[in-house]
Amino acid sequence: MKDQPTLDSATMRSFETPAISNPAAGPAADLSLGLAMPEGSPVRPVAGREREGSGSGSRAVQVQQRYVLVPVKSGVLLIDQEAARERILYEQYRQELSRAVGTSQTLLFPRTVTFSPADFAMLRELTEPLHALGFIFVEFGPNTIAVEAIPAGMPAQDEKDLLESLIEQFRNTAGPLKFDQSESLARALARRVAAGTAATRLPETELSALADRLFACQTPGYTPDGRKTLVLLDGQQLADFFRK
Repeated sequence: MKDQPTLDSATMRSFETPAISNPAAGPAADLSLGLAMPEGSPVRPVAGREREGSGSGSRAVQVQQRYVLVPVKSGVLLIDQEAARERILYEQYRQELSRAVGTSQTLLFPRTVTFSPADFAMLRELTEPLHALGFIFVEFGPNTIAVEAIPAGMPAQDEKDLLESLIEQFRNTAGPLKFDQSESLARALARRVAAGTAATRLPETELSALADRLFACQTPGYTPDGRKTLVLLDGQQLADFFRK
């Protein structure tokens, strides 16, 4: 018999209004999802989690390797995996930047990366917060760095592509709304890493973990820029689909 989440009124309210610029203390997350767990991070349980009636046997189910269906007492939650990861990672990165507690995984061999002059200038400006997130690199010649480590739990990917896309997203994020440097970097990196782990087949235990960690977030219903992470279909809506 599986535990199923039931959502209290406070959690439901967090689905209703996106928090566009609300930094949050981060939840823990699963390494196999491309989400690192900062040492000492608190894990809050899913709000109001209770046991369903006997014989339910309901489980979280993955759909098209992109969505997660989670039965709850009031109906069914449909979670967007990529958007959920982005919310989880954003809150984790905000915590790491505020406390400078990011952990790193050391590369077997340092990797040199050369940038355009404009990107290299931006990278130098971001060196301190990137180090706080777990990126470790040193200058290694004109417009070039040697990457020694990347944030723990980050999926393996080309460092040049990762950093160039991060810089580009940082520019876009830092623009119209004038976020501070930490906020812009947390948003940019969360979106980049979440996109890099999209369309991933997950075992059942990780489907439940993703849902739990999403609901441990301060604002589980939305990504930092206001896109929905989930949709709740209540019992009446489900009945309406079948004209009951």
